[in-house]
Amino acid sequence: MPFSFRLFRPADAARLAALFHDAALAAAGYDPAAREAWASAADDVAAFGARLARGVTLVALRGGAYAGFGQLHPADHIEMLYVAPAFMRQGLATELLARLEARARAAGALALTADVSVSARHAFERAGFAVEAEESVTRNGVSLRRFRMMKPLAAARPQV
Repeated sequence: MPFSFRLFRPADAARLAALFHDAALAAAGYDPAAREAWASAADDVAAFGARLARGVTLVALRGGAYAGFGQLHPADHIEMLYVAPAFMRQGLATELLARLEARARAAGALALTADVSVSARHAFERAGFAVEAEESVTRNGVSLRRFRMMKPLAAARPQV
């Protein structure tokens, strides 16, 4: 059964917060304390729902199950990209990235950026992103390693 895609609805907030939590706890490349600190970002469902309502958030479903989601905020930055553990390694991250890129291109973005986890780095590289810098962010007193990545979407326009 293929995935279906639609825009975020406020009623999705609790299910997507749970998906985010589960995906963060399953993330490779982080120790248990880092996973817990990362997952806690969805503990306040109302605040998480408000985050999802910004920009463009695509929700992926298979049957009645929430399989993943991705967000552009602003139009040239992938703010979030998460796949439920049961749907990992099925091409969903690649499909979400392609759909978000198409929306960024339609909005006139010349490049697409993202702050990417260790576990998601390879999916972004396969989609044509390159690492610009390695960073460390702190969540609940725990340091998390991530990568600032970028993908050009259009060749530079000649100056006239």
